[in-house]
Amino acid sequence: MNTYIIFGVLALIGIFVLISWNSNTHGIAEDKTELRNREIRQEKRDLKLIITYDYGEKTEIITEKATAEIIKSTMKSINWNEFHIVQLEDTNADGYKALDVGGSLGDDGLASGLVTDDNHILLVKPLETVDQMTEILLDFLKGEEIWRNKYEYK
Repeated sequence: MNTYIIFGVLALIGIFVLISWNSNTHGIAEDKTELRNREIRQEKRDLKLIITYDYGEKTEIITEKATAEIIKSTMKSINWNEFHIVQLEDTNADGYKALDVGGSLGDDGLASGLVTDDNHILLVKPLETVDQMTEILLDFLKGEEIWRNKYEYK
């Protein structure tokens, strides 16, 4: 009789372990699936890189599909002693959506903003360097969720 009880208890323990293990691997599979879906959405997100200068008089499209390398080289090539705006426009967004950084190292100062059909919000913390502006653009390129979790705009 004791043997049956021991086997019964071991069987119950085995069932609980199996259920627990299965639910953990199911959660891991869901996490991996969500991560892959996010990567696919990221791949479909085309960002157009645009430079505006001469206080808005001239605009130049640098590329229709921005990459980190293109953003870095573009930011380094600009004379930031003169006023410029560098913008990443999300061409896959519903409606208009663009993140911009700009200004000058002189009297104008530096700023960043997100422009949509409905709103224009500005970075709360003032920018001081071109490297900070470049970092904001690169974070936006990585994904809007990453960018929104790192910076405060109002």
